[in-house]
Amino acid sequence: MSATRTGSPSRTGVFQNRGTFVLILAIAAGFGIEIATNSVGNDDPLLKLGALPDNGQLRGEVWRFATYSFLHFNWLHLVLNVGLLFWIGRIVEQQLGTGRGALIYFVSVICSAAVILLVHNWHPKEGATVGASGGVFGLLGAALIVSYRQNGDDRLRKWLWIALLAGFGVSLLPDISMAGHIGGIIGGLAVALLVNVRRNEN
Repeated sequence: MSATRTGSPSRTGVFQNRGTFVLILAIAAGFGIEIATNSVGNDDPLLKLGALPDNGQLRGEVWRFATYSFLHFNWLHLVLNVGLLFWIGRIVEQQLGTGRGALIYFVSVICSAAVILLVHNWHPKEGATVGASGGVFGLLGAALIVSYRQNGDDRLRKWLWIALLAGFGVSLLPDISMAGHIGGIIGGLAVALLVNVRRNEN
């Protein structure tokens, strides 16, 4: 339903969800760079492009807190994250607006990176972690919070829960970062609880 923005004309189509589309284009550009540099699926080249190191040692390279989220291991990884982002990103952007939606996404990405690095400091290994799923999990958590606070559509809420639970189920598979997904949803929930949301009275 309505977001917290007031006094502005309604917009439809691409312009209403411009933040989601810009983010998807940026992620696609990141994968394009991977293809151009023969980095797809290769840990060492991905680390050079900005992946998070699985040994947990950031060595002052703080940009990795953001850059890892624009990289993906393969086409399947990319398509799953972009597909979910296309769905949930537009929902949150319509609920809260582009600025708050972007804030939720990037705080979730940073929280995801922080938890990943914390876990890998405890259990270091060789390799790299990449992907936008921490941000996607944060958006899922935020959408649920907003839905409950706005007394939103029950059917949408059911699908959000299904997507979230399925995502955590996938997190149990080998080579999937449960830590990143947990960190992402923590970030998304925290920001969603802090932003002002108008309750839907319909």
